[in-house]
Amino acid sequence: MALNIQLGNGAILAFPTPMLRQEIADAPALNAALSKAILDRAEREPSTASHNVGGWRSADDLLTWPVEEIGVIKSAINKAIAQLTQLTMGVSGKKVRGEISATAWATVCRPGDYIKPHIHPLSTWSGVYFVSGEQEVEGHPESGVLEFLDPRAASDWLQTPGNPFGTTFKVRPTPGLFVVHPSWLAHFANPYRGRDARITVGFNAFVKGVALSDREGEGS
Repeated sequence: MALNIQLGNGAILAFPTPMLRQEIADAPALNAALSKAILDRAEREPSTASHNVGGWRSADDLLTWPVEEIGVIKSAINKAIAQLTQLTMGVSGKKVRGEISATAWATVCRPGDYIKPHIHPLSTWSGVYFVSGEQEVEGHPESGVLEFLDPRAASDWLQTPGNPFGTTFKVRPTPGLFVVHPSWLAHFANPYRGRDARITVGFNAFVKGVALSDREGEGS
């Protein structure tokens, strides 16, 4: 099933990139608990090697931490993957069942820290949940902003009216925001300039054994 969008009058949007952007309920209480757990862990454990320039990154074991609120992140991942799988399979009104294998980690960025452009190989979907950090910093409009790169090679070689190609899709780091994207989509985070720590939870997920059910209440 091709992910094409029919606009009418013969116009079609071909090759769209499916993404998911949602607000997590009861985010303030969730973020307070996650911030404490992550900052406590950052004081005890060294940062793991990754695409970070500065800052701290945990091991990929966050989903196993003995923190009750981690269950909210697990649930959000499961629901998001089910929703996106329905989209890519082109089905509606049916439940998606399957096995989701996921890993997650925490990242802490302080003033000047940033994350280099990268992808997440060997997974289907990746995502980030924003736990804390200043959304806007005076004099630094791109502070901590997450940017996704246009995956269409050479799309900006010639100018198109309106300049719709070759630009980036920007996401401001808003606490409580959950964003999911294809793992192959290159992205980066701009240098953070806020005073409070910019804390995020990232994840990778792979889906196998996908099946559909017509029965209400079934599915993952």
